[in-house]
This record gives sequence, structure tokens and C-alpha cells, in this order.
Amino acid sequence: MNGFDGALVTLGLIMGSYVTGIFSPRLIVGAGIGASTAMAISGAWGAFLAERAERSRKLQELEDAMFTQLNNTVLRRASLVATIFVAAVDAFAPLATALISLSPFFLALHGFINADSALVPSLILNMATLFTLGIFLGKVSRSNVILQGAIMVLAGLITAGLLILIGTAT
Repeated sequence: MNGFDGALVTLGLIMGSYVTGIFSPRLIVGAGIGASTAMAISGAWGAFLAERAERSRKLQELEDAMFTQLNNTVLRRASLVATIFVAAVDAFAPLATALISLSPFFLALHGFINADSALVPSLILNMATLFTLGIFLGKVSRSNVILQGAIMVLAGLITAGLLILIGTAT
């Protein structure tokens, strides 16, 4: 879900910049990296603490049932490794989705294309990312992957549409 957040926040940043007329690749890339880094740290921190608490509770319940301590056991170490892995995934996801959407603006930042030329490819990459995340959720839930992908894209379209409406109203 942090990947979804990274994609939508980046979309919001790009569209917000576009509709306000402050359409600078430097601003978009800088704010995008800043926001996705904050989401990565927030996601990792929150996931680590929540996962650690849940796994600690389960280990405590197992210890109570077995009338023994599980300190320095493979089970305790595996629990820590799994907790760190979950936190790492939650950190990586918003960074990855943001960088995908921002990639055309990196080209604009370095003068290969202009900012206006980066907009459409960035939006296409963002929607493709959202669709891919939906496919993943569809596979996990064993539901219609196309429908799940479309639902994720709909969230992106609603975000972009609202920002366009807000931008034209100001």
C-alpha cells in the first residue's frame, strides 16, 4: 500500500505543480524525492514497530503455551528478520513508485526534454504503476486482476481530475 501512496502523492505533486503554473522539473523532482523519502521512512518505521509488536505478542503467547523462553532461538531470529524485511519493503515501495513517475522529469531536469514534454509520459507511467499495483492486489486476493487494476487507475484519475478542477477554480 505504500507503493500506492507513493504513486498518488507523486501524481498529486505533478498535477498540483501543473495546475498552479509552477511547473518546474527541479521543483517536481525535489518535492517528489522529498515526499517519497518521508513516506519511505514513515512506512519503514511504522511497519517495523507494528510488525515487531505483533510478532512479539505471538512469540510471548507461544512461550506461555510452551512454558519456556524462546530467547536466542531460530524462531526469535526469524521473527526479527521477517520484521526487518517487511519494514524494508514498506520503505522501498513509495520510493520506487515515485521514481517511476518522476523519471521523465529527471530527463527534463537535465535538459534532455522540456517540462511540458515530461508531463504525458509521467502520467502514463503513473497510471501504469497504479494498474500494476492493482494487478498485484488482484492476484493476492484472487480476484479479477483487470478490475483491481482499473480501480487503482480510477483513484489516480479522480486525484488528477480533482486537482484540475481545483486549479481551474483558483
